[in-house]
Amino acid sequence: MAISIRCTASRRSLLGGLFLVPLLAIWSACGAIGQEPGPAPAAQPRHLIILHTNDIHGQILPLPATWIRDQNPPPLVGGVERIARYIDLVRKQAALDGDDVLVVDAGDWFQGTPEGALEKGLPLVRILSKVGYDVLCVGNHEFDHGVGQLLEHLQAVSMPALLANVREPNGQTLGGTLPYKIVERAGSRIALVGLLTTQTPSITHPSASTLTWNSEAETLTRLRGELRKDCDWVLPITHMGVEADEALAQAVPDLPLIIGGHSHTLLPHGRHQGDTLIVQAGSKGRGVGRIDVTLDGATGKPIAMQAQVVNLFEDTVAGGEAPEVAALCAEVQKETEASMAVVVGSIARDMPRSKALWQTSPLGNWVTDVMLAKAGGDIAIQNRGGLRADWKAGPITRRDVFSILPFDNSLVTLTMPGAELEAFLRRCVESDSPRMLEFSGAEITVQADGDGWKMVEVLIEGQPLDPARSYHFVTNNYLAGGGDGLDELALIPERVDDGRLQRDLMEEELLEKGQVEAWQGNRYHVRRP
Repeated sequence: MAISIRCTASRRSLLGGLFLVPLLAIWSACGAIGQEPGPAPAAQPRHLIILHTNDIHGQILPLPATWIRDQNPPPLVGGVERIARYIDLVRKQAALDGDDVLVVDAGDWFQGTPEGALEKGLPLVRILSKVGYDVLCVGNHEFDHGVGQLLEHLQAVSMPALLANVREPNGQTLGGTLPYKIVERAGSRIALVGLLTTQTPSITHPSASTLTWNSEAETLTRLRGELRKDCDWVLPITHMGVEADEALAQAVPDLPLIIGGHSHTLLPHGRHQGDTLIVQAGSKGRGVGRIDVTLDGATGKPIAMQAQVVNLFEDTVAGGEAPEVAALCAEVQKETEASMAVVVGSIARDMPRSKALWQTSPLGNWVTDVMLAKAGGDIAIQNRGGLRADWKAGPITRRDVFSILPFDNSLVTLTMPGAELEAFLRRCVESDSPRMLEFSGAEITVQADGDGWKMVEVLIEGQPLDPARSYHFVTNNYLAGGGDGLDELALIPERVDDGRLQRDLMEEELLEKGQVEAWQGNRYHVRRP
């Protein structure tokens, strides 16, 4: 039996409502009369775009794209406003294409620029809360002004901060944070879990040690079990470093994706550890990581992923809008610009940092020379991680000074018996992971010893270190308080903290000398066996 429906244009709306829809519903449900129902159509794959940033460190302003050498000056790249505009641009296009978007950040929000230092980071937290993130993992530098200060920021600003493996002393989730957040995107239920490196108490404010720090892998394993019925897949947002992310992927198998931070690693197309894709977008907001995820339409699980890092040039974000973020950034910049633009001196030659084993750097040599001269000690030591930028030859502004020493660290002079000083230096050299120090007033000779290294000689002011005499050891208050795991320094009772910030002393030196030049040599000596 054949069914035919014929209607004129004038009657179509009436018949469509009264007759056509019921017949089509019957046809759809039962198939054509006299035929067996066919199989249900397979669910179509869906497209999810994940955008991610990490280690913004207060960089609201664009930076020169120094890797582009054929333009002078190089074009500007990045900055928080461009991050927000790019997110807006991607969301607009996704809405047109019928796709979905998820936006996350992997920690270290404000510490590192003059703008990030205002009110101990509160204006930056306000700005990031308006950028459009679905979640932000707490980073180690969020604790730099103390646990109490972080809690005040999170109470003052509503933002979806994640932190699963850190607890209050009473066992409760840290105030203002969530251990995880389940979001639904492109028909998939995704559990976003925030994990922070357990090394944090040794590299930030001492109050972080009052919290309970649980294993990242054990925390994730437990939550995966608890959330199995509530989500389609678990996505860790971590601030642990790329090597720790690789270890996490080995410890917790079958993770499709880890979005990381902390090590400032630029992974242009991600890195695989087994079946797990690990991504990180460098640092300072120069770019936004983008992952195009194909989701199984039936299970909601990822079946394919493609990662890239998008450099945020002005033409990249054309068409994106973020007026509220732009206004907040301009307000913060205005507050700092007049002071930070002042030229305080110049340098005759480039002052780069060093990442090489047993190699002090021109910048480290100069900073520690100034520390030693200002404090009048016997030896000055600076941690490499406290030097955050390189200097190019030419004029130096107050912002440039801030760029190398952004932390509010003051000078501390410790009085140490020679035997304790020797034991301290030996531990730095001979540990499984040698601690690379910048220093002045000393020379240290090392020698390969099997799989490790041995300290064979220390000269202080050209003379062998004398275990029987006392030395004035100059450092910053972070190391003097046991930072970087140097706990023995915190136990030294005889100390003087003069309250002067390191960067203020560097500025003072530039103003006094006009032009300065770093010693280019190496204060480590490597003896071959």
